[in-house]
Amino acid sequence: MPYGAKNGTVNGTDFVSFGRGEDALLLIPGLGDGLRTVKGMALSLSWLYREYAKAYRVYVFSRRNALPEGFTIRDMADDLKGAMDALGLRRADVLGVSQGGMIAQHLAAAYPEAVGRLALAVTAEWAVEKKNDRAGGLGV
Repeated sequence: MPYGAKNGTVNGTDFVSFGRGEDALLLIPGLGDGLRTVKGMALSLSWLYREYAKAYRVYVFSRRNALPEGFTIRDMADDLKGAMDALGLRRADVLGVSQGGMIAQHLAAAYPEAVGRLALAVTAEWAVEKKNDRAGGLGV
């Protein structure tokens, strides 16, 4: 596949990877990921983000396939760090969009050694988590 694109699953989380660069770039999508995950999207995403693929090894992660009741944004960041560890990614630049931006902020705060540059798009500047919030732990 172009740019070495591949589909994968790690720790119950679907992801795609592609690109020729030595540095890693994590793309974390927003709530729309719950409607259609990245599963099977390696070819189309590698084409869409081909400019990034020239400079980075790009990873796009969905949320865990089965989210437990009460799973929080912070839990999602911990899941992402576990996926990074399983793939041997010690450090990456991170782009979080919408809810992915909230996850990215928690990832950077909890694991600063794992995040290089952080870019946030169309997201909240902060999130307050509530244990019983049915929207995945987010209350803004």
